[in-house]
This record gives sequence, structure tokens and C-alpha cells, in this order.
Amino acid sequence: MKYTDLHRNIKIRIITDFFTDLTQKSIIPFMAIYLSVQIGAGWAGMLLTVNIVASMIVGLGAGYWSDRVGRKKLMVIAQILQVFALFWLAAANSPWMDSVPLTCVMFLLSSISSGITGPIANAMIVDVSSEHERQYVYGLQYWTTNVAITIGALMGGLLFESFRFILFSLVCMESLITLFILLLYIHETMGNRHSNRLDVPINRNILKTYGGVFRDKRFMVFFTATVLAVSLEFQMDKYIAVRLKSEFNAQLFHWDISGLQMFSLIMAINTVLVVIMAIPFSKWLGRFQSRFIMTVGMCMYTTGFGVLAFSNWAWLLITSAVLLTIGELMYAPVRHVMLAGMIPESDRAAYMAADGMSYNAAALLGSIGLTIGAFLPSYAMAGLYILMGIGALVFFRQSLRPSTGQREPQPCADAS
Repeated sequence: MKYTDLHRNIKIRIITDFFTDLTQKSIIPFMAIYLSVQIGAGWAGMLLTVNIVASMIVGLGAGYWSDRVGRKKLMVIAQILQVFALFWLAAANSPWMDSVPLTCVMFLLSSISSGITGPIANAMIVDVSSEHERQYVYGLQYWTTNVAITIGALMGGLLFESFRFILFSLVCMESLITLFILLLYIHETMGNRHSNRLDVPINRNILKTYGGVFRDKRFMVFFTATVLAVSLEFQMDKYIAVRLKSEFNAQLFHWDISGLQMFSLIMAINTVLVVIMAIPFSKWLGRFQSRFIMTVGMCMYTTGFGVLAFSNWAWLLITSAVLLTIGELMYAPVRHVMLAGMIPESDRAAYMAADGMSYNAAALLGSIGLTIGAFLPSYAMAGLYILMGIGALVFFRQSLRPSTGQREPQPCADAS
């Protein structure tokens, strides 16, 4: 499998998603700091919460309507909203205007646009990819996302504080180029799903549609597994970062390193390994069964986080960072392949939108973990992480069992 062999929509989406992720990650992590300074931490927290909730709600609506009116129309509408929001974000932080209220409103509109695009773009990839291709596609997408996050964080760190107008202007230009690419080169993929439109799903309202999604037992088992697995990742910059800052102090190569420096080193190891290993590793894994990859990957991932929860030995922390990264490289693409294989064609985008809610639930668990960690000792938190990882693995394996009439899980796509 090669990049050039993929459907044109997938090739374009991977490129445009890279630049979208890059620009988004150069803004979003720094908006919390900006809003805290401008309107206070309390109001900033409320606004960020409203953004998350609004993004989730419009994502559910976009998933429903995308399965009825098509992917491209809604993606173009969302991208027009994004260009509009980013233009006024740049204007509100320009030499000619400095408007905090306008910045807040346009940041909310930008989040809404992203909430619309997410499930539709994911459904479009499934529409035009085969089971054989998906392991490679999701491995490549995972790699580009992590590279974009890294570069975007560097851009934001350099430009957000003193050159915000330049940063927002660059982001707006990127979004405008993406809009033209969507209009000119992306094809509608609704016709790829089935030759005849299904009258029953079209006639169902949004409540009945999502009622059916959340009554799907296999999907809900998968949803629960995702929440448990991803919530461990959200512990990294919360409980684990706080614990290292307060507890860790050691020497590495005869240099004194603080807890924050150790945390930065762990994050750097994760990023470098993903950039170096994601694509070749995805190709190599193509020869193994999904159940085997998921089991080994989740065991490594869980063990890594369990050690990070209590250890203060530098070399063990470094080893754990390597272990959890390899585990994540194994389980994350397979998770996407599993999701693509279990959702019905008629409600593909709706299922993708519902799956997106698992990340919101995981983020909530990540915040709760920080609170719980204030009362429990580190070894108890490690035990809790292990239980969460085991629970995720059990549920993932259960969701891999084929339903009546489905085939047994096949080996992941050979991406070599």
C-alpha cells in the first residue's frame, strides 16, 4: 500500500487535515492563557467549557444531516464559517483593533466549525476506503496529526504572545486555501456507500437516530473501551504532570532535573518516537490480527501509564514513556479500523459524531483524575490506571467479536 494508491479524497484530506491541525494547535492551547489574562480564570474556564459543549452538540447535528444531505455540502459550509471566524479573529487582534469580546465570539464560532467538520471528514474517509487500506490510512493520519501538533505548538509559542495578528492571518489564509481545495477537488462520497438511498434512515428524526446509535450494544462496548483508554492519555498533562512537579527530583547524566523537565522529556520522547516510527510501524503491523495488536498494545500502554503514576526513577520513567508510546502506536490505528468496520453505512457520520463524544467523556475523567489524585497516594493511582487499562482491553476485545452474520476479524491491512 502506498500513498499514491489511495482515493483522491483521502489524499487531499490527509494534507488539508495536517495544515488544519497545525494551525488549530498553534491557537487553541494558548487561548486558555489569553482568556485567563483578559477576562479572568473563572470566565475563561466557562467559555472553554461552552466551546466544548457547543462543538459536541453541533457535531451530533452534523453527523445526522451529513448522512442525509451529503458530506461535501456541510464541509464547505463549515469551512466558510471557519474562514469568517478566523478573519475576524485576526481583525480583533490587529494593530487597528483590540477587541476581547469579538475574539471570544469568533473563537466560539471557530470551535463550532471544527465540531461540524470532524465527524463528516471521518465518515468521508470510511466512505472511500476499503478494509484493506484502513490500517495504513489511519496510521498515516495518526502520524501527520502528531507532527502537526508539534509544529503548531512551536508556532504558537513563538507568535501567539507578541505576533497574534500575524498568526491569525496565517491561519486564516490556510483556511481559505482549504476552502478552495474543498470546492474544487473534493468529491461527494454519499454515492460510494450504496446505490439506493435508504428511506428509513432519512425519515428518522435526530433523536431516533442517536437513540438507535446508543442502543447499539456492540458500539457502546467499544465507546466505553475508548473512554477508558483515552482517559489515560488525558492523565498525562494533569495528574502525572502535577505529581512529577511536586515529587520528582533526580539526576540524569550527572545533571539535576526537575519534575517539569522530566515531564517535558517524556513528552519529547513520545513525539519523536511517533514521528520516527508511526508509518513504518503501521506497515509492519499489517501482518498481524487486530485482536493480537490490540492486546499487546493496550498492555504496553497501560503498563507505561501505571509506572508514570508512581515512579520517581528517571530511567524507569523514560522506559515507560517508550513503552506507552509503542503501545499507543499499536492500539490507536486499530481502534479506528475497528470503528470503521462496525458502523452501518446508513448512519456512518452519526456514529462518528457519537464516537467523538467519547473524547469529551475521557477529558472529563482526566480532570476528575487530578482531583482524585489529591486524596490518593501515587501507588493507588497507579492501581487505578491499571484497572482502567484492563477494562479498556476487555471491552475492546469484546467489541472485536463479530455479530451474527459478520466475518471473523481479519488481519490488519498489509500496508507494505
